[in-house]
Amino acid sequence: MGPAQRAGAEHLPAILVKNLSFTYEGKSEPALQEVNLSVEPGEVVLLAGRSGSGKSTLLKCINGLIPLRYAGRYAGEVWVNGILVPESRLSVISKHVGTIMQEVSKQLVLPNVLDDVAFGLCNQCIPPEEAKAGAERALARMRVLHLADRDVNELSGGEKQRVAIAGVLAMNPPIILMDEPMANLDSEGVNLVQQLIREFKSEGRTVIIAEHRVEEALEAGVDRILVMERGRIVKEARDPAELADFAGKLKLPAWVAKTARAGQKQRSSTSERVAIEFRGVHFSYDGKPVLKGVDVALREGERVALLGNNGAGKSTMAKLMLGILKPTRGEVLVYGVDTRDREVFDLAPIVGLVFQDPFSMLFARTVREEISFGPKNVGVPAQQLPGRVQEAAEHCKVSHLLDYSPFASSHGEKKRICVASILAMHPKVLILDEPTAGQDYESYTSFMEFVNELYFSGIVRTLVIITHDTDLAIEYTDRTIVLSNGKVIADGPTAEVLTNREVLEEGRIRETSLVRFWRESLEGSRPRAQRS
Repeated sequence: MGPAQRAGAEHLPAILVKNLSFTYEGKSEPALQEVNLSVEPGEVVLLAGRSGSGKSTLLKCINGLIPLRYAGRYAGEVWVNGILVPESRLSVISKHVGTIMQEVSKQLVLPNVLDDVAFGLCNQCIPPEEAKAGAERALARMRVLHLADRDVNELSGGEKQRVAIAGVLAMNPPIILMDEPMANLDSEGVNLVQQLIREFKSEGRTVIIAEHRVEEALEAGVDRILVMERGRIVKEARDPAELADFAGKLKLPAWVAKTARAGQKQRSSTSERVAIEFRGVHFSYDGKPVLKGVDVALREGERVALLGNNGAGKSTMAKLMLGILKPTRGEVLVYGVDTRDREVFDLAPIVGLVFQDPFSMLFARTVREEISFGPKNVGVPAQQLPGRVQEAAEHCKVSHLLDYSPFASSHGEKKRICVASILAMHPKVLILDEPTAGQDYESYTSFMEFVNELYFSGIVRTLVIITHDTDLAIEYTDRTIVLSNGKVIADGPTAEVLTNREVLEEGRIRETSLVRFWRESLEGSRPRAQRS
């Protein structure tokens, strides 16, 4: 028996954490403080809490990335299947623990999908043909075997998430850590992850899920809920009803229905002026059609949600609006100007896009430099830059991070930094691609209220939200456009579209408790949403 193994006990928990504290190098505040946790084999545990509460850090301590890859002050013990994690090698720990990472781009290491999923097996000296077969089984289980020959950089966020999960499934670990596994998934993807969690439990695997989408995680059948705040576990519950005191911080089903605010207020200044127009737009990636004859006009002053399953073409539409992509056929007009006649630089002060994945945007040494880059490069006078940066940082609650590296922040903080970098340019049209992915309920509610302030004050004239979050669409948009297989299948007032069962089914949009609440309140009194 090696020094990293524990002996003398008849029963060992799958995971044992004793008096664990950790402070990242260069930080003064501890990320974890005196955490104690015991998880039995086959148990499914949900970690809930706001961004920066310590959920992801705790998972990194369990899988060995802390302290083996992240420097800092470490105290306490972490045991996995009787192995003392800090004294072991990652190659040993990885045979016991598989991790589905929050930042998918960090997990996908090879350009080809099949090669990436087989990568872990090959590292364990599995023969190539066996590794390939194992990877194909994992992709099939995630229902993305058809993507095996694709370049990972061409996949949608949800498709990347499925491929990342397949990479962990291929390794067949007894313990699975899931960091925001549903963050980028559509309704079908969420249902699949929920089913996987149930299967993991029936197979006797131990699962820890760190997830802001609490309602969806609870539906997967968790055994325990642990709430984290400021690096500590502050509440343990087996029944969601026991979490009533955290209703303002966690998105609990009953509480959401109680405080539903669909159509809370609308801006009277919506005009007939068209901000962005799609005229018969087609677009293909390497000959594969993504958009098929899209005709949509977004008027100045609207708040619009763009919904649909992964791969439906939502993010592609956003990139076409910004001029990053040009239509294969048809026209995209921004305030009457064809995007094919303009460079991305010309459109940047008019249309601002916040990408779904923060790592697609972040690059600077400090948050201050990150936020100032956009306005500086579109010609904002130097004397105005400090004010622009401070204003955007304060609104997005990242002013305390201005002199730190953006890469040292939590995922939710990275998202807000990205948003601040766009808002600093004061665009007329703001496009948010999955703004709630990776955000805790309190933070995204606070942020969306700020976006509302920008909208109602007229700083942002037109708002487009690309999202899988039907609740966010109901609460913060007036119009919803649903895409399916590259075509618009519904377009109308948000509450009407999202309470239409036929639209939800065809668009594969998940019905939440808030959607059911609004259907019941509108049943029999509303016209059907327009179907295309």
